[in-house]
Amino acid sequence: MEMEHVPYIVMDFDQETLVFERPLQVLQTKRIEEVEAVFEQVQTAMKQEKYVVGYVSYESAPAFHAHYKVKSTNSDFPLLWFGIYDKPTAVKSHQQLPYQVSEWKPSTDYGKYEDGIKQIHNAIASGDTYQVNYTIRFHSEFEGDDRSYYEHLKAAQKGNYSAYLNLGRYRILSVSPELFFRWDGETIVTKPMKGTAPRGIGMADEQQKEELAASEKNRAENLMIVDLLRNDISKVAAVGSVKVPKLFEIEPYPTVYQMTSTVEAKTKPNTTLFELFSAMFPCGSITGAPKISTMGIIDSLEDEPRHIYCGAIGMITPDQQALFNVAIRTVLIDKETKQAVYGVGGGITWDSTVADEYEEVMAKSKVLSYRAE
Repeated sequence: MEMEHVPYIVMDFDQETLVFERPLQVLQTKRIEEVEAVFEQVQTAMKQEKYVVGYVSYESAPAFHAHYKVKSTNSDFPLLWFGIYDKPTAVKSHQQLPYQVSEWKPSTDYGKYEDGIKQIHNAIASGDTYQVNYTIRFHSEFEGDDRSYYEHLKAAQKGNYSAYLNLGRYRILSVSPELFFRWDGETIVTKPMKGTAPRGIGMADEQQKEELAASEKNRAENLMIVDLLRNDISKVAAVGSVKVPKLFEIEPYPTVYQMTSTVEAKTKPNTTLFELFSAMFPCGSITGAPKISTMGIIDSLEDEPRHIYCGAIGMITPDQQALFNVAIRTVLIDKETKQAVYGVGGGITWDSTVADEYEEVMAKSKVLSYRAE
């Protein structure tokens, strides 16, 4: 039975692997009105100096702000899930076992994607938004060992914030390169990622990197999200403490270059994890700006819930270090239906063209089939 399943979690954050088995307690809900109560239980576990590991899905957003609009979902996938642990277990090497993934197929064709971009341009012209993170889904059928597929994806992406969550029916395979936030109870750091270029070969690769670094469009996209995150963080920050120490850094990954910036601040005394999520979730890099109206546009354009995609996966250690990723480059597998889904998208601004944005979507999906050398 599913209830008898023992969750198995691997956190591959910051070049360190931690494995969690046999939780003391599992906290989860499928109801928006219960999300805050789950966070209160997480806060209690933090005071007891336990490890807390799990995720918050994109559709949890209305629990943090009533005006955030998301797709209603009848799915059995929990809005959020946290396990409470005394300590991690010993890391064992994973024996690669076979798996089969059918061809990944986008749920949105070029024509429909083009129509979505036109609607976003109309919304920008009307003053309803500056930037929309418009996303589509890729679907496939999956059979076999999903942990082995996770190890394949991790080798292909080399993301700093990867995680594997075996929760029974649902398996989450996240190889995210993006930090949502790092918080030690006093200082919070976030690294929004906005701006992408596909990798090339030889001189073409260096040219792609240089063009991304110099791109006015990508810098403008990135700066919009930096400003949004500065505003979000300021809700829980000590007055005058919000800083942007790094702007427009280019990070290399096997299939793409990404532009990132860093925003940091000192949080007000006695800030809770729920207050932090209420100020910042969902991450602005996967919504766009301004957040409330833009999430309404996303809800009207996208056909499917995002679920874990664009949510956050993370952990809190007994010394009160909280570390969460932005759940991009993330596969969700339903073992009951054998269906796998992968979300991918990009920030659409007034200067965005359909051809360039669709190319970016395809570049970000390459990790699904990329073979590391």
